Amino acid sequence: MTRRIRIIVVAVLIALAGAWVGAFAGSRLALEFTPDLPSGAAAEELRFTAFPGLRVYGGGNAPIIEPFGDGEGVKYGSVGYWVKHTEATRNVAAYSAGVRDRLAAAGWDIHDYRVVEPEPLVDAGAEYDARFWATRPGLVLSFSDHYWSGRQSYDSNGAAGFELWRQPPAGVTAATWGGAAAGALLVLILAVWVHRSAHPPARGLLKVGAVTCFVLLLPSTLRPGEETPMDSPWWGGFYDLGRGPAVLAAIVAGVMILYAVARRPAVHTLARGIVQHRRIAGATVLVALLAAVLPWALSGTAATAQPCHPTGPPPESPEARDGTHVKIFVSNTSTPQERALVDAAIFRSNAGSLGELIWQPDSEGFRQTYCGGGKVPAAAVATLPYYFDMDLANAATYPALTDELQGLAGVVAVRRSPN
Repeated sequence: MTRRIRIIVVAVLIALAGAWVGAFAGSRLALEFTPDLPSGAAAEELRFTAFPGLRVYGGGNAPIIEPFGDGEGVKYGSVGYWVKHTEATRNVAAYSAGVRDRLAAAGWDIHDYRVVEPEPLVDAGAEYDARFWATRPGLVLSFSDHYWSGRQSYDSNGAAGFELWRQPPAGVTAATWGGAAAGALLVLILAVWVHRSAHPPARGLLKVGAVTCFVLLLPSTLRPGEETPMDSPWWGGFYDLGRGPAVLAAIVAGVMILYAVARRPAVHTLARGIVQHRRIAGATVLVALLAAVLPWALSGTAATAQPCHPTGPPPESPEARDGTHVKIFVSNTSTPQERALVDAAIFRSNAGSLGELIWQPDSEGFRQTYCGGGKVPAAAVATLPYYFDMDLANAATYPALTDELQGLAGVVAVRRSPN
């Protein structure tokens, strides 16, 4: 391979890498201008259209991008709307057809309507399921009515509901291609500048670094996702398998740029000045570090120095009332059976993840909840409730959770918490 061909190949790889990163940046930035999900009267109209006469849980807004439930990668943010089963919703095929027809009359385009044949369950009963998805300008809706017959009263028997997503705005495509063009051009300019700044012996090593960056970006092209109408965006690999390699590629590129910067005459002059006045430079760095760390250290000391004598669950702070972190306090004399029923109620509510029981007085969570991180006095421990620590899928799901917990033996209080 001649020298000219090698240069062309490296330039093409550099441009492709820059275009890929630029397209990701342009698309992700453009999504920030996506309108919020329906609220107020628009949300009420949607609830009534799908589930007339029933109490509907959920709704609210959602982040534009959010992680998958297993934490592997990201997907477009969505919110759920659902109803508890009634005699009508348990007739899965008929009720789903009614929802489909009402949405179609309201201007939604219906896709892939299907009713699954009932499937026997291992322990007893059967699973009934029907689903479809629908679109209208700006929104995507995925409906399902799933019912499990023969369940115990404390188990979930399914629900009828739908997930609602935003459709990416039309400008995202233009921003993606614009970002690709800008990324390719910028990276090529930087590559030429770094190449010209280097000593001839180092230029071969820089080419190897550029190719390495290209290879490290390849895992980010692997798109995670689920089989839903609005699963992971095409650049989801940057948040999944490709995250680590992409960060490493950025480090390699940063080192090459720093090498070029370090060769500039102005940098040499600055470095000589720092060496000549190293005592002043060291003192400046020390003062800056103390200014950053000292207030935090003093605030922590003040918090732990205050006397702490908790007698029960802390009050709910005003700033936590729209939060998604919830603590369900249960008596420390509650039985394992009672706590198991609390777990079952969390699952039935569809409000969020199952909670972890916090009960050890010396654990960080227990100390933070009752004494702001300080030690909980031994005399107070005997009277303090344990608590389930959980996160809501969305702040709007809180009423569904409290409805299921209401009246359960052992439950002392339910509090939303900022931490």
